Amino acid sequence: MKRLLAAGLDPVFQIAPVFRLGDRGQFHNVEFTMLEWYRIGDNYQTGMFLLAELIRFLYETLEIVSVGEIGYCTYRDIFESEVGLNPHTTTAKELQILCDARNIPYPESNEMDSLDDWLDLLFAELVQPTLESVIVYDFPQSQAQLAKIRQDKEYAVSERFELFLKGHEIANGYHEIRDATELRQRFQANRERRLASGRVWLPIDSRLLTVMELGFPPCSGTALGIDRLLMVMLDAETIEDVLTFPIETA
Repeated sequence: MKRLLAAGLDPVFQIAPVFRLGDRGQFHNVEFTMLEWYRIGDNYQTGMFLLAELIRFLYETLEIVSVGEIGYCTYRDIFESEVGLNPHTTTAKELQILCDARNIPYPESNEMDSLDDWLDLLFAELVQPTLESVIVYDFPQSQAQLAKIRQDKEYAVSERFELFLKGHEIANGYHEIRDATELRQRFQANRERRLASGRVWLPIDSRLLTVMELGFPPCSGTALGIDRLLMVMLDAETIEDVLTFPIETA
C-alpha cells in the first residue's frame, strides 16, 4: 500500500485477512481481519481525528449504543496516572520493583530483556483495563515501530496512536516515517533483538526501503482490527463469538 502511495494513488485502503503466529486467546485469533488505510498529507493528529470519526460513524450507522465521546490522552499522562511513574524517564528496575510491590506476576527476568517489556506489562495490567473510549498518543521513542519520532523539550516521543474501547486495543496508527536510513536501522535493530532472544528473525523489507529512498510522501496510516471491533460493539465475550471459523476449526 505504501508503494501505491509513492506511485501517486491516494487515499488507499484495504480489508484483508492477516496472520499473527501463535497469537491465540480470548481476544486473539491467529487469523483475523484488518482494515488498513493511508492518506497523503495527514499527520498523526488528523490521523487520530479520522479514526475517531470512523468509529462514531460505524456506531451511528449500525444503530448500536453510542460509543460516547472519544477522548485523547498522551501515553505519559495515562501511564503516570495509573502507574505513578514517567514512562519516558523510568528504568526497567523501577518497573520491576513496582511489579513486586503490587504483586503483578511477570516472566523470568531473562525474558524481560528491555524497558519496553516492563512498560508493556504494566500498561496491560494497570492502564489498559481503565481505557473505556480513548485514543492514546505520543508513545515512548523506543516503541516507534514505523512512526516518525519527534523531539520534545524533555525527551523524544513517537508520533503513534492507539484506539482503546472497553479496555481493548482496536486500532494502531502512525505518522509514517519517511527516512530510509533510519528505517533501515530500525529493521536491523529489531532483527538483532529477535535473534538475541531466540525468536525467528524477520526479513528486511527492501521494497519499502527502495520507496523511501526514491521519495515517500508525508502521510498517516492506521490499521484497525475488525473482529475485535465487532466484539466490543456486540458485547461479545470472546473473539470466537464473531468468527465463522476460529483457528482450531479453520
